Amino acid sequence: MNFYEQLPVFTEFEHFTNTDHFKPIPRDWILFITDVNGSTSAIKEGRYKEVNTVGAASIVVARKAMKRQDFPFIFGGDGATLLVPENFGQAVANELCALKRLAKENFSLDLRIGMVSMSELYDAGLEIHVAKYEMTRGRSIAVLRGDGLGQAEEWIKNKGHRYHANETKNIVTDLTGLSCRWQPFPSKNGKILNLIILSRRGAKAYEEILNQLKKIFPAGFDSLNPATSPGQTYKSIWQCLKDEHKYHSTIFTLAYLKRFLEIIPAVIIFKYKLPIPFLRRYATSMASHSDFRKFDNALRMVLDCELDQIQKVKVLLTNLHREGTVYYGTFESDNSLMTCFVEGLNQGEHIHFMDGENGGYAMAAIELKKQMKQELNSPS
Repeated sequence: MNFYEQLPVFTEFEHFTNTDHFKPIPRDWILFITDVNGSTSAIKEGRYKEVNTVGAASIVVARKAMKRQDFPFIFGGDGATLLVPENFGQAVANELCALKRLAKENFSLDLRIGMVSMSELYDAGLEIHVAKYEMTRGRSIAVLRGDGLGQAEEWIKNKGHRYHANETKNIVTDLTGLSCRWQPFPSKNGKILNLIILSRRGAKAYEEILNQLKKIFPAGFDSLNPATSPGQTYKSIWQCLKDEHKYHSTIFTLAYLKRFLEIIPAVIIFKYKLPIPFLRRYATSMASHSDFRKFDNALRMVLDCELDQIQKVKVLLTNLHREGTVYYGTFESDNSLMTCFVEGLNQGEHIHFMDGENGGYAMAAIELKKQMKQELNSPS
């Protein structure tokens, strides 16, 4: 059992503001950051679902390398942040490099992979702390904070090959467990809002931000979870096969045969809503297993909002930005996207990565980074 698996959990998401829940990542761990290079162009071409798939696949292949041990990760839309023990570092790097090839050959996407040792961050006076938020019994996601996150991303993007992951074995990977068989979920309230909020005044500022947001959303954030949409529809068998053959380097493998044999009954059951109790329980539990809200130095949420609520959020964030309290990014879409990582159908054995259609988190991040750049370039 590794350090992360032994961490106690907290069960109320808003408690991410409590520093008592956090522990420093061990010095002998490694931080990986992946992202799709050129994702904006792919979004313009209408391929954001494929970008999402490759981003989520980073977590799937790392889980394989970790032999299904738990580790901290955050899905970011066009990539992911991963933290793993040093003794698994090379195995994870190998799997990610194999994913990079798969993404290039089957999706025509360029996955950038960077890795930074925690020891280097600590030597530079930087830290990363982690806590575990239990979304539902048996399924937790990481909550991350610390100045090491931003610095590691800057090193990876600006210091070339020094932080690029290299593989020691030329392996072939597949995305067993990853699936995207649900059609985009239509908003039931008005619009899907992707929201990223970065405090400029430390962790305590998030408490006040959450209090202000609760006034706009008095029914609570759970009521805004896009995975509760009543408009959930399953893709056809043909659509599933067309999409998911890309998850394998070749269809002439046992892994693909298993996927093929799984797709046919899954479509029949879920598309036509057959009354099979334990499978219906799985479908109804997707909302409680979805990562529609998360924190990694920034508060990130995908919310199904009424139009007037979105306007109130924007007014609030505009005012907080003018006061110098936050940077923020928002993006609206008609539908949400869900990418599923399913290791089993029981409680705690699956997780569903949420995003907004047509750019979601990636487009909200562009707005946030634009604000930061303007601030940097403005005369003092």
